[in-house]
This record gives sequence, C-alpha cells and structure tokens, in this order.
Amino acid sequence: MITRRDGGDPAGKWLGLAVFVLGIGLLVFVFVRGFDEFVRVDLLTRPGGEQEGRPFETTFLVALGKWLLLFLLAYVASVMAGRGIALYQAARALPGDEG
Repeated sequence: MITRRDGGDPAGKWLGLAVFVLGIGLLVFVFVRGFDEFVRVDLLTRPGGEQEGRPFETTFLVALGKWLLLFLLAYVASVMAGRGIALYQAARALPGDEG
C-alpha cells in the first residue's frame, strides 16, 4: 500500500521554484545576448566582406555558430523552466490528484 503525506512536499516545491527561476534566468540571458548580437550590424556588413582581417565565410560561420549555440541554450533553458514548473506542481499535488 502506498502511503501519502498530507500537504504536499515543501522541499519539492522550493526545488521546483528554484529550477524554474534558474530556467527563466537563462532565458533572459539568452535573449539579452541574442539582442546584443542582433544589434551589432557591422558583423556581416563590413565593406569588402571582411571583418578584422577575416574572410567573409569565416565571419559568417562564426556568426552562425553563435546563433546555433544561443538557440541550443534557449531550448535547454525553456526545458529547465518547464521541468521546474512540473516539479512544483507535482510537489503541490493533493493526495487525490494524480495526473
């Protein structure tokens, strides 16, 4: 027989909230970094297609790599925030609530 506690799990609630806040913080970081990269208009538009002595293709690949890493970090951060909310909801579940 499964024994359940009344009132939920306080440690789980706080851990879920902490994971959620960490995920939201990472999302904010990603958006700030993405905005910073986006407003840097001279990244690919230098005359002659070069930036600081690098050919255009190298500059383009560096920019593409940065954007892919930012996308990956945004995905991971959103998954973390989702898991944090799920953990918080599971910790708050009443004895009759099963999802």
